[in-house]
Amino acid sequence: MNRRIWRWAAFPLVLVALLVSHVATPAASAPRAVTESVHSGAAAIAVAQRQHQRLEATRGGRPFAANSPWNTPTPAGTQWFNHVRLRQLATPVNGSTVLHWWVNTDSVGVYYSSPSDPIWTFDLPRLDAALWHRVRPATTFTVRAPADLMDGGDEDHVVVLVDGDTYYEVWNALVNPATRRVTVRSQGAPWAVGSITNGPGAGSPNNDGTRASNLSWAGGLITGDDLQRGSIDHALALAITAPMLKAGATPDYRWPATAWDNGGAYGPIKIGSRIGIPAGTPRPAGLSRLGNMVFDALQRYGAFVGDFCGGPWPQFYADKRTVTEEQMKPLFAFWEYGGSSDMEKIQPLLRVADYQP
Repeated sequence: MNRRIWRWAAFPLVLVALLVSHVATPAASAPRAVTESVHSGAAAIAVAQRQHQRLEATRGGRPFAANSPWNTPTPAGTQWFNHVRLRQLATPVNGSTVLHWWVNTDSVGVYYSSPSDPIWTFDLPRLDAALWHRVRPATTFTVRAPADLMDGGDEDHVVVLVDGDTYYEVWNALVNPATRRVTVRSQGAPWAVGSITNGPGAGSPNNDGTRASNLSWAGGLITGDDLQRGSIDHALALAITAPMLKAGATPDYRWPATAWDNGGAYGPIKIGSRIGIPAGTPRPAGLSRLGNMVFDALQRYGAFVGDFCGGPWPQFYADKRTVTEEQMKPLFAFWEYGGSSDMEKIQPLLRVADYQP
């Protein structure tokens, strides 16, 4: 737990070639949401997007309560503080110290249950980590879920399932499609359950999710619904790198985080921090449609540091079931945009809220 490994850690090696050619205990629940089965490819993304829209139609296309930390704008009068780690690498990559920002479209996809879905069994362990605010009894329950339910596919092995009003979240999940059973790969791997419509998704006394910070993986995602509406009306989820994140053996975090990373990070920025753009900051020229959406979200809501990521680049997150990497490229693929994608324009404006790292 808490050692989030980014599959793009080897990305700088790939960039060398690219730069040469371009630029130098819940009860078993009855199914309630009316959805459709999902298969694969573009059709799967379209179906998942319709599922998300149907569930969120009455609440502006975003999960959790209106007063959730994810859905609450940055308070007026917030003080903002700069730090070199927001824009500069501690160690050069390919001869450059510029800090680039990524969008992770691999780690998490949100599944929605349907009355026609098969029944799955979740067998989850006892959590007894009071210092990390993760205390839950062992539980086994059944729930309807899509036949193609799977984890995110990377080292976090995250499962997020929404069944009507309830979401279930498992980290380090072991998904067996043959027996339709979800367990965990290691004893004590965290799991969470809550209300996707009225819950906070962050900041509760017990864990709302299974990120290192206890924030939910369902919060802060860029979704297909966001892209269709042309606006991101919520805070963003953010993971930052070892030279950026403050970690250690003793609790050191900022609400809405309720836990911290005790691994090998050695930076100045506390988990749970809000990183954003101060009100009144002029919009940079040349942003794409997506870049304008992200600028607006960062200026209105900011992004919460929810996790550690390996590799050199901090990363936002998109719902892999409704968003493709290609759709996110204007934000981060600087090698395809003359050395300056949207985040190269936005990152000089980023600040940390409420304290000097």
